[in-house]
Amino acid sequence: MNAGTRPPPRPSARVPGTSPRRVARAKPALERRRRRAKPDVVKERREAVITIDGPAGAGKSTAARELARRLGYRLIDTGALYRGLAWRVREAKVDPGDEAALERLLAEITIDLQDGAVLVNGRDVTGELRTPEIGELTSRISTLAAVREKVTPIQRRLAATGGAVLEGRDTGSVVCPDAEVKFYLDASPEVRAVRRRRELEARGTHVEAEEVRAEIRRRDRQDMKRGLAPLVVPEGAVVIDSTGRSVEQIVQVMLEEVARHGCCTRS
Repeated sequence: MNAGTRPPPRPSARVPGTSPRRVARAKPALERRRRRAKPDVVKERREAVITIDGPAGAGKSTAARELARRLGYRLIDTGALYRGLAWRVREAKVDPGDEAALERLLAEITIDLQDGAVLVNGRDVTGELRTPEIGELTSRISTLAAVREKVTPIQRRLAATGGAVLEGRDTGSVVCPDAEVKFYLDASPEVRAVRRRRELEARGTHVEAEEVRAEIRRRDRQDMKRGLAPLVVPEGAVVIDSTGRSVEQIVQVMLEEVARHGCCTRS
């Protein structure tokens, strides 16, 4: 090479159709996209929602309480919310058949579950809800659209954050149809009547055996044949016959199913 002659320029490694200016502008945009995507990668998995449905006396309450305790989940007794409304309807002496009067009453009622207690307009009425009279009225009003429109959103709100066991009659079919794990608990009518009578007598309410059997039959007819959210086996539910099984045996079956689904627990 002659003195004073410059070497030829090196070929550019730039991709055809791009310019250094365009690449420089693209880098901040890529960084912004990465920053926006990052939270999705590290987002924690929500704890499961578990539903337990079934007829009266099938052992839902006892099994749900123990399952929630073992998993470290909250227990949501959805039927207790309906019982709370039934209690208020009785106290206000409102005829459930008077649609306008019932809707006015519902509009002024607040109802919530806190640590297992049922609060109606801030008053704890838990101890007054397990009588045959309230049970019968509950079954009547739970067939009404206005009542369900009041209660269902409350139930869904309580379950929204996960880590909950819901117990009732339509939790897996209507309230939380997308629940990670669903159970349907059943038992023979005779066993259910015996359990129901023991439950009532433990609360100081004495009833004759035939009266309890009649109540069970009435509840079954009302719950299974009502047009709105009838008692059914939810799609995808595991059916457990609790006849002749202890609470420990029932809960063990449930725990195995929860583990099979790989659900998060706190315990």
